[in-house]
Amino acid sequence: MRTFVGICLVLSLALSVGVVAQERGVTAEEVVIGTSMPLSGPAAYWGAVGRGMEAYARFLNDQGGIHGRRLRVVVRDDSYLPPRAAANVRELVERVGVFAIVGLIGTANAFAVRDYIVRNEVVWVTPTADASMWYGFRDKKYLFVTYPSYVEEAKVLVDYAARQLGAKTVAVFYQNDLYGQKGLLGAKQGAVRSRVRVVAQVPYEVTQADVSSEAVRLRESRADAVLLYATPRHGALIVREMAKIGYTPKLLSSFTLGDPIMFALAGEAWNGVISTAFFPLPGTGDNRVDQALAVLTRIDPALRQNPFNALAGWAFMEPFVEGLRRAGRDLTKQRFVQAMESIRNWDGEVIRGVTFGPDRRQGINRVFLTRAEGGRYTRLTDWVTYPVGF
Repeated sequence: MRTFVGICLVLSLALSVGVVAQERGVTAEEVVIGTSMPLSGPAAYWGAVGRGMEAYARFLNDQGGIHGRRLRVVVRDDSYLPPRAAANVRELVERVGVFAIVGLIGTANAFAVRDYIVRNEVVWVTPTADASMWYGFRDKKYLFVTYPSYVEEAKVLVDYAARQLGAKTVAVFYQNDLYGQKGLLGAKQGAVRSRVRVVAQVPYEVTQADVSSEAVRLRESRADAVLLYATPRHGALIVREMAKIGYTPKLLSSFTLGDPIMFALAGEAWNGVISTAFFPLPGTGDNRVDQALAVLTRIDPALRQNPFNALAGWAFMEPFVEGLRRAGRDLTKQRFVQAMESIRNWDGEVIRGVTFGPDRRQGINRVFLTRAEGGRYTRLTDWVTYPVGF
């Protein structure tokens, strides 16, 4: 009899372990999350996002994790190269066995891995890529996005340049890939709506070390305002080159250049730049964001140099963590999807106003504008909303 009971207990334990093991990346002790981003190369300043994610996971783990499970974040370096991002994601899914991909920086990189992730039914929370790439895309069951659209953002920037800065003509300095091209597309559409002219479209390659000729082309356009869709390195290079040759238009940039590291890279040339933001910035009166940054920099002091990017890592993780909380201890992909779909107008510590649903995967659709001055950013506007596209 004792032998029979013992066998039943062993079978019961084996079955329970088997249930947990069936869900990739989930064990009784941990949930494994993967991401790929530029820890090296021309966009390495954005790598602080990954360190912010790791620090946030450590903060949660120190408090016991989520439903007793620790979060293990596996970060791979892609040097901002789509082929390396694709190889990284394949490794994370097939060898590491992650439950989800969170983040993954670069519109071109995200496009390179999109079909693979969808085909393998991998949970993907907040790909850090132009949100409009998902418009009309059908296979979005495991996708949840809390990242702005560059197309819509550029429309907002052009509208502000026309209405508030008096610009009649604009030029666009943009990275010659999907990131920059989406910004250019939005600028063109915004120009029509705001009745201004796009008088110059000046691309650069991410491998370039010198943008002096691009600065001359921008000066020759005589544009009243210039929009920037670039890496932090190239954004700093172009404003310094324009200042050097005496060209001083109104400057507006994507939120991707919204980190105070830009003051260190560009110096005084960054003063006066108008940019967007999609969560409250530190040092602007939001106590929860300031406290979140204090947590991250206590865990990883090096993140003080990149506070916006560090907080972006927290912001990208927050909706995923909320989904884990709502899904409960019996975590499966299906329960996670249902949990995420229950989120309505939810505020995290950093990200705010997130809404998902069975027919909605675009969690946010708003930005606000800021002005750079003296090493700090000042908020200029309330939230500016744009249509939900997916």
